[in-house]
Amino acid sequence: MKQTISLNKNELFLRVYKKGKRTYHKYYILYYLPNGTDINRLGIRVGKKLAGAVKRNRIRRLVKEGYRLMESELKRGYDVIISAKEGCLTADSLDETMGSLRQMFEAAHLIKPFSGNHSASQM
Repeated sequence: MKQTISLNKNELFLRVYKKGKRTYHKYYILYYLPNGTDINRLGIRVGKKLAGAVKRNRIRRLVKEGYRLMESELKRGYDVIISAKEGCLTADSLDETMGSLRQMFEAAHLIKPFSGNHSASQM
């Protein structure tokens, strides 16, 4: 994750929860808040009641990898928290996780607009 650092302080989590906006999916909740910098800060929350340590860590790894693969498409300057819900235990593949993340980021308007070169397609 080149343009992202970890969001790991409790007061930062609480600020995003209280002042930020949120988007829902059946597997995850996305909380986001502009942070006034040129980098994103990512926090991942998987509660202990959700599953055992092995499954929780697998969910964390899938979310982190999905975010890493999408990072270049995302706008910068946000604190982002991805909170796992109980349904995410059934989504056990990277493709499903990335699809969920993409839907939430699109709903939050955090994906950069496409800026492709159209002159190449006219040849």
